[in-house]
Amino acid sequence: MSKITKLLGTAGLAAMLTASAVTTASAETETVRVGWCTSVLTNGSAPFAIAQHFGWYDDMGIKLELVTFGGSSDCVRNLVTGEVLAAVPSLEPMALLNQSGVQTQVYYSAFRRNIFGIAVPEDSDIASYDDLRGKNIGVTSMASNGVLVARSVAASAGMNPDTDVRIVVSGQPAQSAVLLQDDQIQAVSQWDTNYTLMGLAGVPMRMLKDDLISTFPANSFAAMPDAIENQSELLAKVAAGYAMGQQFILENPRKGIEIFQTVNPQVVPTGMSYEESLAQGEALLSTVAQTWPLNGETENWGEAVMPTYQKYLDWLVKVDVLAEQTDATAVVTNELVPQINGFIDESKVASALAE
Repeated sequence: MSKITKLLGTAGLAAMLTASAVTTASAETETVRVGWCTSVLTNGSAPFAIAQHFGWYDDMGIKLELVTFGGSSDCVRNLVTGEVLAAVPSLEPMALLNQSGVQTQVYYSAFRRNIFGIAVPEDSDIASYDDLRGKNIGVTSMASNGVLVARSVAASAGMNPDTDVRIVVSGQPAQSAVLLQDDQIQAVSQWDTNYTLMGLAGVPMRMLKDDLISTFPANSFAAMPDAIENQSELLAKVAAGYAMGQQFILENPRKGIEIFQTVNPQVVPTGMSYEESLAQGEALLSTVAQTWPLNGETENWGEAVMPTYQKYLDWLVKVDVLAEQTDATAVVTNELVPQINGFIDESKVASALAE
């Protein structure tokens, strides 16, 4: 039983106290721009919506502004130029940038298992990376982490990523499904929920098995070292609100998707009933949430397991994505984890679940 579930026993009283108490902040609310690394908001951003809906960010004195970008590479570029204070990219473009002398750091490990990988139609003859030779691999955009993953796995199979495979933009899941059906692409390098959506669009997918990369962490909160040092409170509050949203969704994904679609009506699928959209959304959100639990690795939300990150970085060197060895501490820090966990209020999560 989780701590949140245990707290539900007293949530009724907590909810009454929350409703009757009005908190006035002496400081002005600060708007924080955060980069989300897909061209449209995906279910992984739902914890932000939970925090916004229940006013947890308001209570912390911040207003969240989510900014979407074409992929992790775009996210990191806009992080460096100061367009956003924080972003939620994958590790690869951060590590590449670090080797060019520009440092960004993960400060909250959000998706603790890999969401990326190569997938093919269920009835495809492609059974392993070796079978990708000469094939077209679709990605959502050339700024997506899917490009780096496709190149990495091609290299791991002894291929030249520039000549032995062809990486092309196949767009969002529905468009990718059409291209797969027409055999214009034979595989995709995207992520788990996109593969679920392709299946719903009529093309059931299966991921090519890779026991190694499945253990690697995926997208996490990142910031510039200067911001981590000088704007730690803002960064910690952004991550804490997200963590509280994660906790809520892990307990009640159905309510989580309802709130996500209410806060962000543009994400509601067209051409289906309200109940159908919720059922699809719940399935996708449950898939995403499988990468969130701490699973005994740590007791602290967002704490990075450094050996896992180091293994990931070493693998990126092995498959020629990175030119040289990179120490995990150069691109990952746990410095803000105590502060983040100090801002997490599990009693508020319990009260919200009791509503």
